[in-house]
Amino acid sequence: MYELVYSSKANKNTDKYAILDILKTAESTNKKLAITGCLVFHKTTFVQILEGNKKDIHRLLAKISLDDRHRDVVILHEGEIKKRSFDSWSMAFHDLNDQNISQQDTRTFEQNLIMLSELVDRSSAASFLFWLNVRKQVMGWLV
Repeated sequence: MYELVYSSKANKNTDKYAILDILKTAESTNKKLAITGCLVFHKTTFVQILEGNKKDIHRLLAKISLDDRHRDVVILHEGEIKKRSFDSWSMAFHDLNDQNISQQDTRTFEQNLIMLSELVDRSSAASFLFWLNVRKQVMGWLV
């Protein structure tokens, strides 16, 4: 079993519909390849952890690197693991740019994401770095 964490920036034309398409494609592709993980997109930054077969993860990252919705793809960590941390996670999307979302709702979402990052299993180096970068992203620190 292998894990990899990367971050990337969204290109300017990456809108809500592009994010929904990324989620749909990722859910389908990852299921076929038995890849699990978590993808967080906040403001203009993606942070993702992937778990599965090393070759499949590297092929997937190569496709992501060529995807015109991403730029500046950086691997933050990769390595062998004994077990998955995200085996029962599924895709979700919360559009913070929706006109019906108040600033308070956005703050609540961000606080909940930070709290989640503190409560989840961070036993592997990749999981720790993934959640650290999620917190940095939400808090507005440079990633």
